[in-house]
Amino acid sequence: MRRLLTSSFQANLLQSPPDEFDDRESCMAKPAARITDPTSCPIPGHGAKAIASGSTDVFFDGLSAARKGDTCTCGSSLASAVSATVFINGKNAALVDTVGTHGDVVIAGSATVIIGDSHSPAPFIPPVPLSIQKTYGQSFSITNSETGDPLAFRDYVATIDGVETPGTTDANGIAHLKTATPGAKISLHIKFNAPARTLHELSEEH
Repeated sequence: MRRLLTSSFQANLLQSPPDEFDDRESCMAKPAARITDPTSCPIPGHGAKAIASGSTDVFFDGLSAARKGDTCTCGSSLASAVSATVFINGKNAALVDTVGTHGDVVIAGSATVIIGDSHSPAPFIPPVPLSIQKTYGQSFSITNSETGDPLAFRDYVATIDGVETPGTTDANGIAHLKTATPGAKISLHIKFNAPARTLHELSEEH
């Protein structure tokens, strides 16, 4: 079974900056190169050679994975047309068609490990604008009509644009209300606390 090796591979794979690999060809999916995989060198007297070095701890099909900078038996080093996205021990993975410093080319590789540099980015979905509803704070001082003293901690019912909302004044007799519009119609109904019952003592509209 053939496996597609992408940048999720375990062997120290890192995403490279997009402009760092100008000397490499863009490749789709090619077999990974390993030590002993054959190369073809154009230098007279060289001809068919092989990759001579590789990773000491990453193996494909039992053979050391080849990387940029690894040597060949003709004396060249693997230099270009390596993977732009898959790194092995911090070095670009070598592939079929990787080119050495003699102009030699890797002509065969793993039958099970395929390295691809292509990707399909997810479509961009713009964020939904936030809908933030404004609220307006309004305060009313509730006092005793005879003494002028604040009615602290007194229950009331505020009717705001026809909607009733119960509340309690604070220690200074202030009723704090929130409305959806600055010009909301507000009426306050204050409850009088008698020892045995609650009486409606004040109803005021604003």
